[in-house]
Amino acid sequence: MKRLNILLVIVLFIGMPVTLLAQGKNDIYLWWDFNDSKEIMDPADEDPWQEVPKPSTWEHVRGDAYEIQGLGKYVPGVKGSAFKFDGFSSYIEGIPDFEIKDEEIVFPDEITVESWVALGAYPWNWAPILTIGKYMVTGFYFGVDSRGRLGFHLSDATSVWHECNSKINTETGLGMDLRRWYHVVATYGPEEGIKIYLNGKLENSYTDFTFDYGIAYSGLEKGFRLGMNRDLLPPTDPIRDWATYPSRYTLDGIIDETKIYSRVLSAGVIEQMYLSTIPENEPEFAPRKFPSIERQGRFTANYTRLDYYPEWDALWPAGPYMDVVVQFEQLPVKLMFWRGTRYSPCWVTENGKWMADQSRETGNNWFLSQGPRDAMPTGCIEHMSDVQTRSSRVSIIENNPARITVNWRYLQMDVKFRQMDLPNNTGFGEWGNELYHIYPDGIAVRKVLPGRGGWQETIFLNEPGTRPEDNIELEAVTLMNLKGDSKTYTWKHGYPEFDLPNANIQIINLKAEYKPFIILADGGGFDVFNLEVRPEYSHFPWWNHWPVAQIISDGRSASAPDRASHSSLSWGDPGKDYALYGMTNDHNAVLKLARAWNRPPTLEVNRGFTSRGYDPSQRAYLIEVSEPSDLTLALNGSGERPVYNPVFVISGWGPDEISCILNGISLDQRSYKYGVEYDVNGIPTAIIWLKYESDEKTGIRFSVIRSD
Repeated sequence: MKRLNILLVIVLFIGMPVTLLAQGKNDIYLWWDFNDSKEIMDPADEDPWQEVPKPSTWEHVRGDAYEIQGLGKYVPGVKGSAFKFDGFSSYIEGIPDFEIKDEEIVFPDEITVESWVALGAYPWNWAPILTIGKYMVTGFYFGVDSRGRLGFHLSDATSVWHECNSKINTETGLGMDLRRWYHVVATYGPEEGIKIYLNGKLENSYTDFTFDYGIAYSGLEKGFRLGMNRDLLPPTDPIRDWATYPSRYTLDGIIDETKIYSRVLSAGVIEQMYLSTIPENEPEFAPRKFPSIERQGRFTANYTRLDYYPEWDALWPAGPYMDVVVQFEQLPVKLMFWRGTRYSPCWVTENGKWMADQSRETGNNWFLSQGPRDAMPTGCIEHMSDVQTRSSRVSIIENNPARITVNWRYLQMDVKFRQMDLPNNTGFGEWGNELYHIYPDGIAVRKVLPGRGGWQETIFLNEPGTRPEDNIELEAVTLMNLKGDSKTYTWKHGYPEFDLPNANIQIINLKAEYKPFIILADGGGFDVFNLEVRPEYSHFPWWNHWPVAQIISDGRSASAPDRASHSSLSWGDPGKDYALYGMTNDHNAVLKLARAWNRPPTLEVNRGFTSRGYDPSQRAYLIEVSEPSDLTLALNGSGERPVYNPVFVISGWGPDEISCILNGISLDQRSYKYGVEYDVNGIPTAIIWLKYESDEKTGIRFSVIRSD
């Protein structure tokens, strides 16, 4: 099929009159072909004390150099090389050697603007391919909007900003497809008005001019800008426009063979230009996949640097130990603490589906206060707002065969990095601090230390290219209670209403074998997240201001699966300052765990040891030693108080090696894990995790094999 298309283009090309093909060539006013391909140094790698000329690209008609700013780069193009803007920082800017007449800059009265473009994601708002003048005031703007429409806009010295845009696909609600070359052209003449062409075909026209003044320019001495707006624009589709601000972003895409002609080219010539060019290369975009790592088959926590895609990764000026990953010996799942989620811990299934949660969150609705919004923290005050992870930190506290403990600390801030001076006017603001006690069976206790604001909101992430429905079943949540009653709720016909009495167990039905779960303390419960859904786009709320995004907004609705996004299912009232998390392929095991955690069997210990009871915030029995010796204990299990993978934390006891006898049977070390942690004073604490389930009384003996 491709060969047939090429032959057809050749036949058409041969049949064209030579004079027709030559039309326009002598009228090229400016031309950037981006074939002066060169390596662009990352500004972070430059010597700050040395004057280094900025990288540049050439405009070929007048021979001017246009400076390249930010982290863009050259890539294979339609012909030769092209320029790729990173979506965050890069743009090209320069001033042509304009003709001067009567001390004024002369610019053509009629123009045609041509380019080839391929998009990696839709812009957050309008982003220019090429522009000159002041946006919506003077000059012209040739660019792409947040739905993928091509537009040509201009000022004619009236109060009207004239816009001509390409059409939207009525089925998808979008314009141009992603990762595909498009030949884009706009023409303007005082008599013809504006016309927009896509791939050689007229898309739209605009003639609603009262006067034939032509394009009104100002600031021509500033020259042209490619890739980034001169005036920052706020993202479209805000949830709260009062908590959404003008943001720095660029075209997330590639442009090539960009020309301005000093007259209006005809529809026939434009079609021939498109047909006579067969792109030499496919647009070069790396896959945008959430981070993944090869399974080790060990229970361990590691510092690492998790990669996303090259343009996003290049933003982060830091070393190789920014993120933390927890893996499990027997389970194909992971717990990720990634800077892309501002370190909000995410449970990752065996096939790469991600589930997160909320941090502590407060808020400030500025319109209920005195003063302008720029004078105070505004909107949501939470970890999601820390787009550069300026204050969000994650640390591995324990890392032994029986338990991993991770600390996540974050400043609750608004999207402009501002904090509330609460609760005591010290200037330190609102902070969240959380401990995650993680065990070999893939179960973790989240302990939220004292602070302000709620902290449980069930959230799942959507990788670029996927919608919420690609990642979760419409029957999205199964609730259970400690009696064993369960009910699954569907979003097929809108928000459900959670009505299972005393339900404190939630299983999230991601499209994976291993599904995340949350267990709350007895008395806690869940409510449906029943806000901000747009049924024309998804059954679920769907936003893309988090994760990974760098826009200044605490809420933006997603209209396309072009970017990383998230969706919420429920709010929880934990009742306590802790909750239990994990992943499972067995609902019955979750019920046993919930009972064992909420109603732990009583513990008996031998002489020389003292039981300090069960601590649900560690999921562990706490024991103190007064006379170090072998430890013998009994758990009084039953159906309502089952033994389920119990954990023992023994202060002052720390032999180098132990053995375990369970109900008179010696266990191998695959059935229990043992670790010792020493505090700053050198006092040991032993941690023992035992793989065992029972509804009956259980006798256990831990014997010292070797001790210093």
